[in-house]
Amino acid sequence: MIAARVALVALAVVAGGWLVVQERGARAEAELTVLAFQARGELTPARVRRGEALLRADRRLDPDRRPDLYEAVLLGRRGRTAEAVAVLRDTVRAEPENLEAWALLARSAAQVDPRLAAAARARAWALAPPVPPG
Repeated sequence: MIAARVALVALAVVAGGWLVVQERGARAEAELTVLAFQARGELTPARVRRGEALLRADRRLDPDRRPDLYEAVLLGRRGRTAEAVAVLRDTVRAEPENLEAWALLARSAAQVDPRLAAAARARAWALAPPVPPG
C-alpha cells in the first residue's frame, strides 16, 4: 500500500514537472512570436539578445524544429538572409513534411536564390494545395 502511494506521488511529481516544462516552452514561443512576427522596426541589440535566450530555452524545452523557424525569421529580420535560408534548408531536410518551413524557405530564398524559392514554393503547394472557392 505504501509502495503504491509512493509511486503515485512520484508520478504526480513527474507530471507536474512536465507541465511546468510545457508552460515555459509555450511562454518562450509566445514571446518569440512577438519578436519574430509582431515587433515593428529593427531589432535592437537587447531584443536580439532576448531572442537568442528564448531560442536556447525553447530548444531545450521543445523536441521539434519549431525553434529553428523562429531563428530563421529573426535572422531574416536582421538582414542575415543567407543564414536564415541555411537554417531553413536544414529544417526541411530534417522535416520534409513541414509546410511552415517550406513556406518560410520560399519567402526567404526569394531574395538570394530564386530557383530555390520556386522549388520551396512548389513543395509548399504540394503539401497544402490551394482550396478552390465555394
